[in-house]
Amino acid sequence: MIRVPTTANGPGRGVIIGAALLLSLPATAWGQAVEQEIDQTGRRLEQARAEQLQLIAPQHFEDAEDELRQARERYERDGSIEDIRRRLADANDELQQAEELYEIGVVLLRDALAARSDALAARATEFAAEPWDRAENKIRDAGRDVERGRQNDARERASEAEALYREAELRAIRADLLGKAERLRSDALRARVDRYAPATFANADSLLQEAEAVLQGDRYEQSQAAALAQEAAREFRHAALLAQVIERARKEGDTGLERVIIQNEADLRRIAVELGFDPNFAEGFTPIAAQIVAAVRSLYEDRANLQQELGRQETEVVRVRAERDSLEARLAVTERREATVTARLREREQMEQRFREAQALFSPEEGEVMTSGDKLVVRLHGFTFPSGSAEIRPEDYSLLTKVQRVLREFPNTPVMIEGHTDAQGNNDLNQSLSQRRAIAVREYLLANMALSADRITAVGYGESRPVASNQTAEGRAQNRRIDVVLSLSADALITGGG
Repeated sequence: MIRVPTTANGPGRGVIIGAALLLSLPATAWGQAVEQEIDQTGRRLEQARAEQLQLIAPQHFEDAEDELRQARERYERDGSIEDIRRRLADANDELQQAEELYEIGVVLLRDALAARSDALAARATEFAAEPWDRAENKIRDAGRDVERGRQNDARERASEAEALYREAELRAIRADLLGKAERLRSDALRARVDRYAPATFANADSLLQEAEAVLQGDRYEQSQAAALAQEAAREFRHAALLAQVIERARKEGDTGLERVIIQNEADLRRIAVELGFDPNFAEGFTPIAAQIVAAVRSLYEDRANLQQELGRQETEVVRVRAERDSLEARLAVTERREATVTARLREREQMEQRFREAQALFSPEEGEVMTSGDKLVVRLHGFTFPSGSAEIRPEDYSLLTKVQRVLREFPNTPVMIEGHTDAQGNNDLNQSLSQRRAIAVREYLLANMALSADRITAVGYGESRPVASNQTAEGRAQNRRIDVVLSLSADALITGGG
């Protein structure tokens, strides 16, 4: 590749030597050599642009760009080789002078260049074109002062450029983050939303002002400002919807408000029915909302328990697989018996661990977990059935969620739901009540778990199986209970868990 040394007064000795070399080459070789020099100068110009020399030494850069453009045009028109090389030499000379100003230019324009980079990242060219263009003109003026050796003037203009870039950056950030919310606000004002839904509109306005204040305080707190702006946008849309509903209700007169309330009741009823209960709107919205919240919390708790259990199982799978891989490499035929014994011990430990985990689920007020022969008994004292009723109330959902966790630990185990009462009242009535309560618990578990109906049964024993004296209030409270009895067969002991 032929390089083109230059001097301050124009093409140097290297140009003359290069021309002589070209004259000694065939015509095709001339073209290839000149094309390579054009490409080399073009790469040098792009490198200069990457180093922002178009800003630090704008006149030198523009002159170099112009000389390279003319050299290319003459090459494409089969112009004079000497003329092309002279223009390339001039272009390289201008770039050389620009490069010599790089270090002093970076020192003088550093803050303005950093501000320019930040404004570009904020898309100021798109969102704040006017201050961006003014900043570009100002930084080029500062670059011309660098070329003329006017350092104080360069500093002053660079400072002005920095301020304009920062203004453009802030405008761009603001337009990007707050623009949508502001447009929604304008639409809401045109629709007179502030008249029909003033409180919601004022809340949205407050959120938008808070987002603006965050940006004014620190433009780089964009995540907080964006969150506030999104919330403001939601509230403006909310206010617009409320305004439409309120305006329509007013136009309908006395029946308008009633229609809105009935529609809201219908929406709540759909939610309640999906959650498993029929709402009574005669008591108002608040009790129904409380029931919905209780049911949803129970679902979330059950989901969290399932996720936790899934994580435990996945960890156990990884552990077992790793252990298996290690054992397979080391175990011999003589070690198989030992491996079998070890596996059985581990299964027994797992069974004991599941039993301890089941015990830990229930507080003393809720119930207790115990074994009786080959049976696991979950004795529930914490049920709050209304007197004489078998209705399961939302406050008992969390207790039944814990029962579900126990049942999932023993997926192949037959389950008996036993209902018990104290000795007060009529024996036949107690027998019937205990049966109905046991059936209610069974139906709840079937509705909320993937259980086979023939796996779980329900029976009521009334007052016939006390666990404490019926002569004291404390004893009677212990006798009023639901027992969930799991029959731990040999298969359950081996395959339990899950």
